[in-house]
Amino acid sequence: MQTIINLLSPSYLFHRNLSPFSPSFAWTFIGILVLLMVLSYFYFRLAKNRDVFMRKFSVKLVALSFTMGIIGILLVLVRQINVLYLSAPILLLFWLIVFIIWALVILNYRFRTVPKRKKDLMQESGQ
Repeated sequence: MQTIINLLSPSYLFHRNLSPFSPSFAWTFIGILVLLMVLSYFYFRLAKNRDVFMRKFSVKLVALSFTMGIIGILLVLVRQINVLYLSAPILLLFWLIVFIIWALVILNYRFRTVPKRKKDLMQESGQ
């Protein structure tokens, strides 16, 4: 618990130049982001022939994964080369928060908005 408190302390979050991540963590993190980008692209290609709602969802997913993937990779790289101020942990925390919020908005669209719109569309076409 003390470690988490230390990780969220202002002295750590706003430290202007920390040591780089371990190479295994950095490569794993970059690999996960690249995998996310590749999988979302393949999902986009597969959803191309589906209905308009799934195409729109796939476009949102690709936008999320490529935008946040590239920014995440850049944040890890600036941390690895010890760029002053840009390697501050607050930027990575901010990136993570934005990533989670954006992903939740997209999931809300997929699991709440799409079924509701499909239901409304069915009712309109049935009348």
